[in-house]
Amino acid sequence: MTNKRDVITKIGILGISLMLTSSQAINGVIPQMKEALNISQSQSEILGTAPSISVIICILLSSYIARRIGMKKSVLFGLILAGVGGILPVFSANFYLILLSRIILGAGLGLYNSIAVSYISALYTGDTRATLLGFRNSMEAIGQTVLIFLAGVFLNVSWTFSFMVYAFAFPLALLFYLKVPEISLEQDTKAYKEKLNPAVYALVLFAIILVMNSIAISVRFASIASEIKGIDFNASNYLALMPILGIIAGFVFGFVNKHLGHKTMYLGIACFIVSNLFIASSHSSMLLLIIGLFLSSIPGSWCFPFIFSNLDRVTTKNTITFATSLIFIGCNIGNFTAPLAMQFTQFLTNSASLTAPFYVFAFILVIVLIITLFASNKKQKKAMNS
Repeated sequence: MTNKRDVITKIGILGISLMLTSSQAINGVIPQMKEALNISQSQSEILGTAPSISVIICILLSSYIARRIGMKKSVLFGLILAGVGGILPVFSANFYLILLSRIILGAGLGLYNSIAVSYISALYTGDTRATLLGFRNSMEAIGQTVLIFLAGVFLNVSWTFSFMVYAFAFPLALLFYLKVPEISLEQDTKAYKEKLNPAVYALVLFAIILVMNSIAISVRFASIASEIKGIDFNASNYLALMPILGIIAGFVFGFVNKHLGHKTMYLGIACFIVSNLFIASSHSSMLLLIIGLFLSSIPGSWCFPFIFSNLDRVTTKNTITFATSLIFIGCNIGNFTAPLAMQFTQFLTNSASLTAPFYVFAFILVIVLIITLFASNKKQKKAMNS
């Protein structure tokens, strides 16, 4: 009986991570939303990424709120807020109301973003903790896949009904309320007194670029595909496959990292460069566009686990949690700024083509790869001389 109860508790804890990447669930309906609301490309893409700004703010506030009301209530409040905010567009198709609903959705997700990890760390130890943390990452991708697929199915009813996927937050909140215990949040004041290694800020910048590029591909894919196949083309099925490939890449990360070591990071960046070049060159080729989309699911599944597994080498025990939070914030900054970055890169390239920004992203990543190789070689030479 105890084992059964523990399994349900684990399901309840892991379940809340299904919603954490749900802000991207409606990316497949962006062309239909743009046409129905008569808004610009950048406005429609901002609706896709608007939750990120409130996620950032609420990640910063989440520890304070959790100390005030408790971690369990913070999770429940976050899930309910995400559910209510997420489904608002079902009832009113207005640009500003949808923008507000997206911000509310992000606030709810941000309230328990880091707590989803803290719950596992507080309740479990050793191999169980490591296994559950690995499962938690997969739950994010699984949630993204399922919700994008359902949004595509709901699109057959109407584009506004696609937002009903966020109602999934309510049964998750109920399961968490019934089966997961409350835990206390310990405050580590030393983390704020110690100075961070400057390398952490470099990793934050890298996280911004990586996620910005990934979201840019995810957000713009449907619009590029619609240019090739027509406005009625449903891109949700392809977007739903993207995180599945990310899950597979994540499962083989341990094997790849064991055999390639730090070269895993190089390979991940190289995949992203090739992905951008395929998308930038796609124009009227759906095949190149799809290959570019699928390749883009690999880098995040290799680069981020590599960063987090090696983060203790550039931080101390007291600063590693804070450093992790900063990287998560960097991810959300990249998420929110993706449409603005695409607009800026199109200005730089003086091109109206939807694929133009991806040449710039490829160029930036080539520079990142060169810097990474240089820094790694310099570190190896220093280690050999010492």
